Amino acid sequence: MPFLKIENAINICKSHIDSIDKNAPNLYEIEIYIVSGLILLIVSEYEELIEKLFSERAELCGDIYVSSYVKKAISQKFRSPDLGKITETLSRFGSDYKDLFSDKIINTEAHAAWDNIMKARHAVVHKKGNLNITFLELFLTYPKTILVIDELKTVLGII
Repeated sequence: MPFLKIENAINICKSHIDSIDKNAPNLYEIEIYIVSGLILLIVSEYEELIEKLFSERAELCGDIYVSSYVKKAISQKFRSPDLGKITETLSRFGSDYKDLFSDKIINTEAHAAWDNIMKARHAVVHKKGNLNITFLELFLTYPKTILVIDELKTVLGII
């Protein structure tokens, strides 16, 4: 389990949804609230981790001043960490970083999954549009997003 907090939350919510009478009049609303909370948790965990990964990469250079600068520059950049922000930041480290990441992620199932979760987060946080993801879709989509994190770790040399 790469993200224990997220996966525990998903499992608890799945148990709860599975236990609800499928004819319950408020089942749809309950599912929307559960999915909204899970989306926010997933994106929040990813935001923190992405900043941490870039900071760890900066520390590898061994220069505390460069590392400090990168940490401050990265701080708060990944609120709603869409792939554009990730690839832009990778390109600032070097175009080869961006290319390596893009070659593995862009136009893949992982890319589509990541975008779906970011769009859902936008719908929840900014109340723009409808939340167009069910619990089952989130349950199936979330594992694919882990590939984005894994590839970012690989490109940055963080194991």
